[in-house]
Amino acid sequence: MSNNYYDDFLLKEERSQEPESTEVDKKLEWIKLHPTAEEAYKAINNLKEEKLRYIRGHPDKDSYKYKKYWTISKAEVARRVGKGSQPMFNSNNYSVGLKKYFNDINEKLHVAKESRINKPNKGYQHKTKEELKNSTIKLTNENKKLLQNTCEELYGRLLNDIPLDIKRKLGLK
Repeated sequence: MSNNYYDDFLLKEERSQEPESTEVDKKLEWIKLHPTAEEAYKAINNLKEEKLRYIRGHPDKDSYKYKKYWTISKAEVARRVGKGSQPMFNSNNYSVGLKKYFNDINEKLHVAKESRINKPNKGYQHKTKEELKNSTIKLTNENKKLLQNTCEELYGRLLNDIPLDIKRKLGLK
C-alpha cells in the first residue's frame, strides 16, 4: 500500500471510468448501426411491456385465443417506428440482429404466457360451492369455540379477582 492516498483514490476513479465491455453490448451492437434500429429496439421493448401487462391480467386459457393480444408482430413494430416491416426486418444491415432480438422477445412472451396459464388459481372465486360451504362451517365452529373459551377464561379471572366480601354477598363462596 502506498503512502499517497490521493494517488490511490485517483487510480480507482480512472479504473471505474473505463468502459466495461459486456456480452449484452455485443449482442445489441446492431442498435448502433442505424437510428431506425434504435427506434425499433425501443418499440419492441415498449410493446413487450404492454404484452406482459396483458399476460399478467389474464389467467385463463381462453384469453389467449388470438395471438395479437400477447405476442408482438413485425407490423406492430414497423407501425411504431413509421417504416415498412419488410425492409426493416429483411434488407437492412441491422436486420439480422433485429430479427434475432424480436424472436427472443416473442419467445419470452410465450414462456410468460405458459407460466401464467399453468399457475394454480387461488382465492374464493375458484373454489366450488361445497368447498366454500365446508370452509365456512369449519371456520364458524372454530370461532364459536374460541369465543366460548375466551368467555370461560374471563369468568374465571373475574371470580379470582373479586374480593371475598363481595363473593359472599353474591353467594359464590
